[in-house]
Amino acid sequence: MIGSTNVSDLDVSAPIEALAAYERYGPGEAIAYTRPGDIILVRGVGWLGRFIRIFECLRYHNDADRSFAYWSHAAIVVGREGLLIEVLHNGVALSRLEKYRGQEYHYVHLDLSEANRRSATSYACACLHQKYGVFSFILMALSLLAGDWLRIPDRGQQGCVALIARALQRAGITFERGPADMMPADLAKCFGVRP
Repeated sequence: MIGSTNVSDLDVSAPIEALAAYERYGPGEAIAYTRPGDIILVRGVGWLGRFIRIFECLRYHNDADRSFAYWSHAAIVVGREGLLIEVLHNGVALSRLEKYRGQEYHYVHLDLSEANRRSATSYACACLHQKYGVFSFILMALSLLAGDWLRIPDRGQQGCVALIARALQRAGITFERGPADMMPADLAKCFGVRP
């Protein structure tokens, strides 16, 4: 099922959720065609995924926004054959969308020009092998526990959403929060993606 609507050209004056459409894929399902520059939101099944969703609920605790805290991971598509760049515990890595076939994920189709897609994917590919930003992750957790009033300083460290936000900024998309201060729920809210 596709949600939201597409816009023919990137129009940053349009609401950001109008720049995306999304499809849900359940366990065992797979998308047939991917486009570089699109993103996926994944509902992790392990303890870390549950932990991240708990912290997202600290930011998105009201009834209207709670559904955005459904995801615990995100990745950016860099190849038509399902190649992804994602940030894992050991750093920025190249992987395949196929690895999420056993989990639920939402594929987010972004309405970007080919030039903007190239800008986003070039940035993501240039980040390969960078280390995971553990310090930023810990700062965000502490900030959320303290009431989410502290904005995390951007030290250039990579987290799964920080990498995507920085890549999409190069494609002309702006976000309310800084990349280091974003979680999968923030991407979901920006693009209007609900489970």
